[in-house]
Amino acid sequence: MSSRPAAALASIGAAAIGVALAVAQPRAAKLRSFSRGDVVVSFQDGSVQWHRADGSLYTVLKGTVPGNAEGMRFDASGNLYVSHWCVDGNCALGNTIEKFDVHGRSLGSVGSGYDCNPHAIDFDAAGHAYVGQADCTGDILKFTLGQPPTSYTVAQENRGSFWIDLAPDDCTIFYTSWGPDILRYNACTQTQLPRFNVVGLPGGETHGLAVLADGGVLVSSGAVVSRLNVAGIVVQTYSVSFEPEYWAGLDLVGDGTFWAVNYYTSNVHRFNLTTGARTESFSTGAPVYTAVDVKVSP
Repeated sequence: MSSRPAAALASIGAAAIGVALAVAQPRAAKLRSFSRGDVVVSFQDGSVQWHRADGSLYTVLKGTVPGNAEGMRFDASGNLYVSHWCVDGNCALGNTIEKFDVHGRSLGSVGSGYDCNPHAIDFDAAGHAYVGQADCTGDILKFTLGQPPTSYTVAQENRGSFWIDLAPDDCTIFYTSWGPDILRYNACTQTQLPRFNVVGLPGGETHGLAVLADGGVLVSSGAVVSRLNVAGIVVQTYSVSFEPEYWAGLDLVGDGTFWAVNYYTSNVHRFNLTTGARTESFSTGAPVYTAVDVKVSP
């Protein structure tokens, strides 16, 4: 979120490199795994908080990779991937993706060939990984096991392919570039598509997004979170009235609600997708202007 971007990502069998948990694991014979509905939140100090589905804090993952913790994604097996930016402009440090196993233990960095400041991560049905990069070329990278990454040069506004989400067709990549629009690129035909939204989005600074089952899109754009229908028209907005707002990462829960990060307060709020009502909130306890992304364990 701050203004400070081979071996394939799909090679998930990397050996464990180390574990650094800020909170000790429970004294149980069996380690707890990510459970359906658990919530993880990333922070610019590099840490990731692991919350239970009700928002209560379970533990804090510090990991082994330096750099801001930015975008995140779970794979089909329940492993967590966290992007890290270059450290104070030095892309020899950080500038990679960190993998955590299903117990929240760091397996170190995965993938290579990042330009600078990899940010968003997604997987297609075949397990290929896609990584959006905030800076340098701003290309989207596709990782296939045993091959160097494929680069897609996409249209940009202000910050490369900042946040991405793959449509169900496994070809169309919806993405934002810290500008007023939701952009689209067809990775199968390597073709830039028209923007999705009919008019510029309220707030004008797009961040996290999620493609909806009905073909619409949920997107945070600074001052509000907006839901657009399949025609690219805003049909619902979401906000809170009791704190300053700047919305960053978001994720669908799967029950008609979603979680969203308020970067200005580092609080996380849950909304009803249909009614717009806030149904739940929790404080991360982190300093303001540090929480970046939120993801829900599938």
